[in-house]
Amino acid sequence: MKTEHTVVPLEVAEAVERYVDRELADFRKFDNRAPFDGSGVWSLHRLAAHVYALGFDAGEGVAEIRARGERAREASRGSGSET
Repeated sequence: MKTEHTVVPLEVAEAVERYVDRELADFRKFDNRAPFDGSGVWSLHRLAAHVYALGFDAGEGVAEIRARGERAREASRGSGSET
């Protein structure tokens, strides 16, 4: 079940806050700017791609850590020692 509060890395929260700040500043600065006009939507898609990449990279790192642990356990079993 998806919860209302999703834990995200610090970098993701900071990226979202920077994006929102820029959008609000542009909205106040330009009288022809809407918070989520076509340009804003494009920027939002870029942000989503960045967030996805952060998650993907983190997932790859976790998978590598798990694989290294499994290799170490296999090597330990092969040498006859228990950890």
